[in-house]
Amino acid sequence: MDSHVVKASIKAHLAQIRAELEKGLTITKAAEICAGSGRINKGIEIALSLEAIVYELNTSLNAASMIKWLGKT
Repeated sequence: MDSHVVKASIKAHLAQIRAELEKGLTITKAAEICAGSGRINKGIEIALSLEAIVYELNTSLNAASMIKWLGKT
């Protein structure tokens, strides 16, 4: 695998991870605000929407790791 392609792919995955983390932070803040105002159930409901983001983060991290590994062979 060409080293330029490896670097570009890893950079793209890391940018995607950062974007997903920022989205997750926004959701977490909203959940925290709800819980802080006594709306615990709504806070949990909002926090549960993080599941898809966590899945995407894990997938992107695994992809970046795999690309790095393939770039060494």
